[in-house]
Amino acid sequence: MKTCNVKSACFTWLGRTAIMATLGFSSVAQAACADMWQWLNTGCRHVVDTFNNGTNGMLVSGWAWHVPATWTPERRAEENEEAWGGGWSRSVEHPDGDTETVYFMAFSDSHSEAEYNLGYAWATYWGSRQYPQVGLGYTVFIMQRPDIAGGWPVPVILPLFNARWGPVTLLSTYIPKLNGGVNHGSIYYVFGQLDFK
Repeated sequence: MKTCNVKSACFTWLGRTAIMATLGFSSVAQAACADMWQWLNTGCRHVVDTFNNGTNGMLVSGWAWHVPATWTPERRAEENEEAWGGGWSRSVEHPDGDTETVYFMAFSDSHSEAEYNLGYAWATYWGSRQYPQVGLGYTVFIMQRPDIAGGWPVPVILPLFNARWGPVTLLSTYIPKLNGGVNHGSIYYVFGQLDFK
């Protein structure tokens, strides 16, 4: 019988939790939001409403560039930049162009290990929807990967830099340097979203 360890490709705690949470999310989350402080209730409602009213989309993960100025050549050569993977999203586009998304995504991290993200994203866009648009936003998510926090899920917030045209959105973020020194971050990560409408 196969056993799962931290280095294996088996679904981790976050992966299993995300799937179960998705199946029963709506009714449980609505009740949970009502019992929160007002400021937390507002954020919770955004997540629940996006999940309930959003349209489905597919996420495709692709590239993680380790910025040369903050990595030694030897370490950059060892790091995986082909962050292949994918996920599922639900998005709501508001009349003013602002877009909210809830998502689950899994992809190959810098050490070619599985990373799982479960989160919420908000972005605002400029220009007409008929043409390519650029946008800025942020994402708040729970991340799980073997080399951070002993493999326990941790909360993260990152900026988003987007470009979209029709149902296709190219998203990117910058992961800042952690713990000082070299070889601890400064990664430009690029992925995509295809909305089904």
